[in-house]
Amino acid sequence: MRIKYTVKYHPTPIKKVATVLLVFSMLVFFICDLMWYPFRNAIPEMQALALFYIMPKIFWDLNNIAVLHLVVGFGLWLFRWRSGNIELTDDKLIIDGSYPVIIKVVNMWEVDIRDFKYERFRIRLDSKTDAVQLKFRTEKEFETFSLRLIELAGNVDNIKMKNNAYI
Repeated sequence: MRIKYTVKYHPTPIKKVATVLLVFSMLVFFICDLMWYPFRNAIPEMQALALFYIMPKIFWDLNNIAVLHLVVGFGLWLFRWRSGNIELTDDKLIIDGSYPVIIKVVNMWEVDIRDFKYERFRIRLDSKTDAVQLKFRTEKEFETFSLRLIELAGNVDNIKMKNNAYI
């Protein structure tokens, strides 16, 4: 079946660019806050003087740049997912996509099945080799895969199971 997934320590180039843009915008917001810091405890007349005559051009331009980078960064962050085909055999999980992932069931540390309001149909797997987050398109695909994964992971003693979907 076709899914979308992310691998923890192997981000896509779009995710790297989005992270740089988000960090840059936070840095610019911090610099703008530092520019305003000396005038914070000043008398209101001095604050008005600073706001209207000393800092108007650079302060508002920096704020606009930071907001623009923040919006573009969050927009690019939505495209961080990879797509690929997933297969769950009796002893391993295979994801065939732009970054191939093979995780043996015996090597899994944690299986986190999530069905929250804003994180619908997601499963997080952590193992010795990779940490993967899977996102399914439909509820039927999610249910069949997660029930099969619970069945396989239940046979191994050292896997920590977090399950909020089937309580």
